[in-house]
Amino acid sequence: MTHTEKQAREAPHIAHLVSLRNLGGVERFFTRFFDHYGRNQPSDVLLQTNGVHPYLQAYLQGLDSHIHSIKGPDGLKLPAFAGMRSYYQHRLLRTLSPEALLVWNKISKHPLALPKHLPIYHFERGSAWLANDHPSLRRYIARLSGVLGISRAAHRILQIKWGVDPQLPSLTLNNAIELPTLASEHPAGRFRIGFAGRLTGLKAPIIALETLRALLPRFPDAELWVAGQGPIEPIMRQWTQRWKLQDRVKFCGAVEDMSGFYSQLDAFLCPSWREPFGNVVQEAVAHGLPTIVGNVDGLPESILDARNGAILEPTRARDALRQYGEACLSGPKEVYSPNQDDLVEARILDPEAIATSLLPWAENPRQRQKIAERARAQVARDYTLERYVETLQNFFTQQLR
Repeated sequence: MTHTEKQAREAPHIAHLVSLRNLGGVERFFTRFFDHYGRNQPSDVLLQTNGVHPYLQAYLQGLDSHIHSIKGPDGLKLPAFAGMRSYYQHRLLRTLSPEALLVWNKISKHPLALPKHLPIYHFERGSAWLANDHPSLRRYIARLSGVLGISRAAHRILQIKWGVDPQLPSLTLNNAIELPTLASEHPAGRFRIGFAGRLTGLKAPIIALETLRALLPRFPDAELWVAGQGPIEPIMRQWTQRWKLQDRVKFCGAVEDMSGFYSQLDAFLCPSWREPFGNVVQEAVAHGLPTIVGNVDGLPESILDARNGAILEPTRARDALRQYGEACLSGPKEVYSPNQDDLVEARILDPEAIATSLLPWAENPRQRQKIAERARAQVARDYTLERYVETLQNFFTQQLR
């Protein structure tokens, strides 16, 4: 028996409750995770909604026997009334006989009749920030045997906002990421800042534009590349023209080859005022980009190490964005502050402070290269999918054995 086969034999049988019909961050990461995990460990997927997004199907090839709908057998959708669907779900779980249920980012109004005998673990990846209070949420929290979080901030949101017991067994598990083949080469004579994400108020892309304007008098070769689309784009373009930055800003739209995008940058900025973790930040760091984030929610953790960039305290009132239109204020009014370890009024980053942090990198390509080398070594060492799976397996082995 090989070491992998022995590990699989000893590993607890876990059922993963998740929806894969859409194409969000949770769905993308889960399918990549299960492509590795499900082929080696005793596990099953319980689909909250029928169907798998076409983009995700390739990851699940050969795993059909591990994937089950909770709506009904063979693609059917049993009616929820008269207990028909509940009966099917209880029978399905008896047949599969998992030792625990891991719920991926669904905190209320569960479509699965949760069996009383089965240990239930919640994997928080952003739902607790957005959920509204509901009796089903409170009942679910009372049932939990343990909690996983994509960041330490995720645990604190659950505890502070929803009363999850801090004594529950817990595990913080940042995303795994494959070290990209491409990476920034940090050539001299240019300084290209990147922003990536949906162009919405919450993501605050207008702050990236403000930052470029603040940096240009000190470093005239600075540029800003923007990947993404959204309702703030017309506002971004309007102020780009008003500030005469057309030659310094490139709107890249929806980018298919994000690795190619990151590798053409020299630094990265994530000015969001709320992020449970910050996938684009982790991706930027993996491509060797010194990165700036705000000290809010899980963003300080997504940079992986403070030496990989700069973590700035948001000091500016959100209302400062009102001059650009009400759409730029769209987003939550309350966020988690790691400094205060509490929920606080959301604030935003100051462009002058960002520009001051960017300037030494702009003037010193060799410094950027050193940051890149260290960051990529850290990603290759500490954030592999193999290590992620091993950590998850060890947690459940400790809990259930």
